[in-house]
Amino acid sequence: MSRPPHIAVVTQNADLVSDLRPRAEAEALARAGYRVTLVGPTNDPRRVRELTLPEVAVELFPLPTAARSAIGQMVEQCTVLARTSRALVRLCRRARIDAIHAANPPDDLWLLVRLVHVRQRFRPRFVFDQHDVAPVLLVEKYGGERLPMRGLHVIAEAFERASFGRAALVVFANPSYEERATGRGLLRCPSAVVPNGWTLSAGERRGREASARPVVAYVGTMNEQDCLPHLVEAVAASGAADRIRAVMAGDGSARAQAESRADELGIAASFDWLGWVSDRSAIASLVHSADVCVAPETDSEFNRLASFVKIGEYMSAGAAIAAHPLAQNVDVAGPTIEYADDMSAESLGAAIRRLLDDRERASRLGAAARARFEANLRWETAGAPRLVAAYRKLFSGGVQAPQVGLR
Repeated sequence: MSRPPHIAVVTQNADLVSDLRPRAEAEALARAGYRVTLVGPTNDPRRVRELTLPEVAVELFPLPTAARSAIGQMVEQCTVLARTSRALVRLCRRARIDAIHAANPPDDLWLLVRLVHVRQRFRPRFVFDQHDVAPVLLVEKYGGERLPMRGLHVIAEAFERASFGRAALVVFANPSYEERATGRGLLRCPSAVVPNGWTLSAGERRGREASARPVVAYVGTMNEQDCLPHLVEAVAASGAADRIRAVMAGDGSARAQAESRADELGIAASFDWLGWVSDRSAIASLVHSADVCVAPETDSEFNRLASFVKIGEYMSAGAAIAAHPLAQNVDVAGPTIEYADDMSAESLGAAIRRLLDDRERASRLGAAARARFEANLRWETAGAPRLVAAYRKLFSGGVQAPQVGLR
């Protein structure tokens, strides 16, 4: 065909100001010569436009109110699906969509392929981009024992199967997701592992007086799977809570519980809760200035599968990192992390303390982490080329011809 394929990169679950992966994927595909429209929610359309390459068109809609319960999650997902549907209808009125690149969670965007098919009388190829394993994440956040949650889990698994079943290409955020999908017989089409690898800028390292407190930093979401109360307990167990400044950058449904835990343990004065920080330069400055950066996630079904964006970002800045030896942490960072001996708060606190007490070791680990990031993780040399190569194969036979009949 004479024109390049048009790809709609669609996301639903996070504000595009802070959701880096869809923006990065859209830009990588646009640089490779595809026509790309980024479709997703935001409360700041102007900022999304400023942050996105001009070669990438945008089709935005308002972000719904965040859910605080399983029922609220259903309402939120129905709302955002309706808004996404309207955005795609507007888009396909202007230009034919050749592929819908669907970021999860939730796993419901396959429903919109039929809608676009009807509107433009051409079935777009469906690309399923699995950022998280949605059925496992649902249980992690809300539990799976009560009857309503068991029903929702069954629905979530059915939607995941449908997403895999309708995909012409599956993109995974890490190898564990691909292995799970293969092992369960879900994967029936070509796939590619496209890891996250976001680089924090050099940032400005903030100097401090010799008498100032060392900084322990956390950057990221603060939901149930992120284990923020566990981090608070680790700081208390480190024996250094009275002499450090713990700076927490992020927000989410578990933040209030973590703050309450700090109050209960009598160490609230050691914590600064910054809320969500959308300024990447401010995040870079914090990470570069921190003495220790922490990833407190403990063992769970979800955390055994997931890879954490914060780990890669810490590594990109050459930070000294304390974390538990989860499979994905070991796979991504290898020996460049100061690992806790087990999954206890006391063990994580001891790892933090070891880095604070041995600055030479902390510096060596940080330098090794940055070198490993540059070699294996950087988006521009790892994730983006894999994504583009997968799309080259997807369209290697040419874009499907328009269909006269619907089926």
